[in-house]
Amino acid sequence: MQYTPRIEDASTFQSTARAEDGSQSCSSWTNLCEGVLIPIGSLFAIFLFMLGVMLIAD
Repeated sequence: MQYTPRIEDASTFQSTARAEDGSQSCSSWTNLCEGVLIPIGSLFAIFLFMLGVMLIAD
């Protein structure tokens, strides 16, 4: 039986960090923005869009 090593794809780990950037220090503000503020802002933008559509449709 022939053994073939498993090669991990770079696409497995989705990241915009490059090796040249060095180590990334994650601050609590960055985590708050990415985890809470951006999703809430996106939902608020969708809400405003739907509100505008409803007002125009009247």
